[in-house]
Order: sequence, then structure tokens, then C-alpha cells
Amino acid sequence: MLPRRLRLSRDHFTDAGRGEKAQSTHFSVVWKAAASGGCAAVVSKKVAKRSVDRHLLKRRMLAVLKPWCSSKRSLIVYARSGSPSLSYKVLNEELSSLLSRVAKVA
Repeated sequence: MLPRRLRLSRDHFTDAGRGEKAQSTHFSVVWKAAASGGCAAVVSKKVAKRSVDRHLLKRRMLAVLKPWCSSKRSLIVYARSGSPSLSYKVLNEELSSLLSRVAKVA
């Protein structure tokens, strides 16, 4: 789990939604430089119907996302369809490559 200072609340989502975007096959990322930044992982019911599957995917996403979190930027990762069926190894590789592309741009 992320430290409280690096977690984004729902209030941050409206402001960060206007940031820059990047996407891969199973994930999309929105980031924006912010004074009080942090990270969040979003998994909708369209992606995973059961709450058990949504929470498992969210925990896996946050585990990969943790080293990329910073208090200087807001980083929101959205799961797309097909992502619940990924193994952790494939999820880690795809999300890490997407976040490294974001880091080069930011």
C-alpha cells in the first residue's frame, strides 16, 4: 500500500484529468505536474465485474506503480479491458514500459 502522502483523493482526479495521457494495450496513464502529487490506480466494473478481481488488479498495479510515485506529480493509471487476465509478470512488464515512456516525456 502507498503511504498516505502519496495517495490521491477523489478531489485530485478532476484536476489531474486534464494532464497528459499515454496508453498501452491494457493500461492508460494520465499525469500532471502538481504541488501535492501522488498516485492512484483505477479499475472500473466494466473491466472486472467482481470486486475481488478489481481489488487484486488494483493491488498489483499499485505494487508496480509504487517506485514511480512522487509528491511532485499526479499519476493516475486506468486499467483497460483484458488487464484482469494478465499474470503479474506480464502486468509488471507492460506497466513498467508505459511508465518509463511517461518518465521520459515528463
